[in-house]
Amino acid sequence: MYYNSAVDKTLFSKPVQFLERHAVKFLVGWILLLSVLYATLSIVRHNNFQSGGFDLGLYDQTVWQYSRFLYPYNTIKERFILGDHFTLTLPIISPLLYVWNNVRVLLVFQAVWLSISSLAVYLLAMKRRLGTVVSMLLAFLYSTFYGIQFVVYFDFHPVIIGVGLIAWLAYFLETGRKKLTTITIVLLLLTQENMGIALACLGCIYLFRKEYRKTALWFIIGGMLYSIVASKIIALFSPVGFQYWPQLSFHPVKILTQFFDSSEKQQVWLYSFAWFSFLPIFSAGALLAVFLDLAQYFVTGPEFARMWSPFMHHRAILAPFLTLGTLAVLVSLRNRKVSVTAIVVFMVLISLAQQYFFHFPLNKLSKAEYWLREPWMDNMNQLIASVPSGVSLATQQNLVPHVSHRKEIYIAWPRKHDLESKPCGEVTCWWLDFGGAPQFLLVDTRPNQWLTQILETNENWHSAISNMEKTGKITLERSVGDARLYRVHETEN
Repeated sequence: MYYNSAVDKTLFSKPVQFLERHAVKFLVGWILLLSVLYATLSIVRHNNFQSGGFDLGLYDQTVWQYSRFLYPYNTIKERFILGDHFTLTLPIISPLLYVWNNVRVLLVFQAVWLSISSLAVYLLAMKRRLGTVVSMLLAFLYSTFYGIQFVVYFDFHPVIIGVGLIAWLAYFLETGRKKLTTITIVLLLLTQENMGIALACLGCIYLFRKEYRKTALWFIIGGMLYSIVASKIIALFSPVGFQYWPQLSFHPVKILTQFFDSSEKQQVWLYSFAWFSFLPIFSAGALLAVFLDLAQYFVTGPEFARMWSPFMHHRAILAPFLTLGTLAVLVSLRNRKVSVTAIVVFMVLISLAQQYFFHFPLNKLSKAEYWLREPWMDNMNQLIASVPSGVSLATQQNLVPHVSHRKEIYIAWPRKHDLESKPCGEVTCWWLDFGGAPQFLLVDTRPNQWLTQILETNENWHSAISNMEKTGKITLERSVGDARLYRVHETEN
């Protein structure tokens, strides 16, 4: 089933034969190893209090609610969960909490699920007769794609379910497994509202293969319609409507320039195509798919600026599209008697160089500081362990995922308030806002915290806590070092 050119035989004969004899062992070993690496990457980050309420805490509370057959009202976003994203596959993975009732089970799941999806890439490449070695190396390139590394490092997000499903959908489609294709499409669309756009992107790729053209058109039309309808449904459940409606320009030149008009957007293009040595550029389908996927973020105005970054979970979905584009180009080169083995070996070497040069997340596992445990972390864990499981709780952004298995968990937001009691010496003082009526407030009062952890400067964060203490809004219940648990009182501001 594999192809060897004359060049392949002379340069790679012995290693190719060795890899072919042990292909299954290598593939299983790689999936197991990558699962461990990815799980470790995200769990160490979480253990060191670098994960956040957005999105790990948010989705962990939802999955926990589903696992307990509770109404999935998300207190972090203060709305029914389907009023944020149309995430109907979360109930399917909720039984994982019966195996391990811990937020980390979501991190393990995403690591294993993404790693296993590389098997789909391997099987698809073998189906296209690219050979054992090329198929294995393509699976490696796909599974270590920078966007996948960042979605694992970022936190947990339903988009990872979609990434794996797209890889398997392509394989089931090309092998003629209609039932599995249909089931996978349904699961993909239930994963999130913009997975309809992802299905349309897949349609763009298969539009250029005659035998799949009719199916591709259904993917494009049906996918786009689904995303529109799903967005309308979300708006019905949301107190603020659908938050991600695009603000589109109808000027063609402006639209085109919006794909490249910031350094972050340019980085996305560079990192995405460079990972595959720019081979997908020669696939019209892959180019269309990438343009369509990025359009939902790049040409919709500055409201979506936070989604332009190459370092967020949004870029993971590009992995299957670029891999399919690479496959198409390699098949074309194989038919021209070019050594695809030599090309893919070169691509892997280039990707490893990028991994080293750009310091993508897997590199962090080799850094001693990434594993460093500080005394304040143990203090915080000790205090968290003493918080009763049933109480409602407000806390800072990076502590939410550590206490999100409860009906009511709120993020504390530092804000300025006009207070008649003038606890800060003037009327306008810093204060902590949070939704609902939590019984307790859990905070870290150590200096030099990150902005992403406390959502304000350290000075204003400490001022807010101090002002609430002075006015009797909160009273200290217990503390361990700089970690503090306050009881919240219903006093006037």
